[in-house]
Amino acid sequence: MPLWAVHIADGVLTTEWWASGFVAAAVLAALGAWRIRDEEIPRVALLTAAFFVASSFHIRVGPTSVHLLLNGLIGVILGPRACLAIPIGLWLQYLLIQHGGSSTIGINSCVMAVPALLAWLLFALLRRVPWSRRPWFRALLVGFCSVAWILSVIYSVTLLCTNGLRTVTALDTSSADSLTFHPLTLAGAVFAAVLLAYAERRLGNAPEFALGLLVGEVAVLATIALNCLVLLWGGEEDWLTPALIMVVAHLPIAAVEGVIVGFTVGFLAKVKPDMLGWTAPPPAAVPERENHATSLFAGAPPHHAPGLAGDAGPGPRSASPPAGR
Repeated sequence: MPLWAVHIADGVLTTEWWASGFVAAAVLAALGAWRIRDEEIPRVALLTAAFFVASSFHIRVGPTSVHLLLNGLIGVILGPRACLAIPIGLWLQYLLIQHGGSSTIGINSCVMAVPALLAWLLFALLRRVPWSRRPWFRALLVGFCSVAWILSVIYSVTLLCTNGLRTVTALDTSSADSLTFHPLTLAGAVFAAVLLAYAERRLGNAPEFALGLLVGEVAVLATIALNCLVLLWGGEEDWLTPALIMVVAHLPIAAVEGVIVGFTVGFLAKVKPDMLGWTAPPPAAVPERENHATSLFAGAPPHHAPGLAGDAGPGPRSASPPAGR
């Protein structure tokens, strides 16, 4: 079976599964199109085109191929409208480049759209946290992403190596469990996460970078998990080993896409915050006491902090010099 990334091909799933996929995709598309405004259509079209282009470039990895998904970014920007953009993009991929299958477009739409909604909800929740722009919270998010990705790589690669490429009906997870959750492995993962969090802070990225990193990585991991569940539960044959290979092949995509979404979200927060659902730019972390030169350069009146030496009172200034002695 050609495993075209996370897009399931024709003849892989049972009739009940791909038929129910069309029903679920129709419900999601109706949700995405509910009360859509005319001014939203160009943005949906633009993100649909970006989704189509990103999925058109494949990198061959053994028996499968990988490409950027961008469903996390689409979910962050479009919200529920992602359920409308993703099926259109999948239809275009099948019609123009024969990507995926005609009978599985419905289930593939669900596999991509549900993580997009998850990304939208997660981003909306995290950006409302009062300390989301604090350095310690950003470092915590980067560290969590790093630990989760490192442990996922160790677990899935060990699982693949210990079970081999043979056809198996049940995976032996004992070796993967013991290696992944060994104290030395956990300590090494935490140490690497601390280094990555420190490096991210030294780079001086936008405060929203950590949010985008988490959302992008979680969206890819959720997409892979859903795709594997569909293959295992709804496949006409046993796709256990191919599903495991697909997981290992897409883990680098999770890291890369997390970085891409992080930089994109940080950029949009500065130049186009309304695309992220913000009506105004997020408040910047500025010092409480601002000197006169900085205030005048910014075009604002000087900020007078009470108790500072040399600050004049609010009373009127005399127009004439004081009388001589």
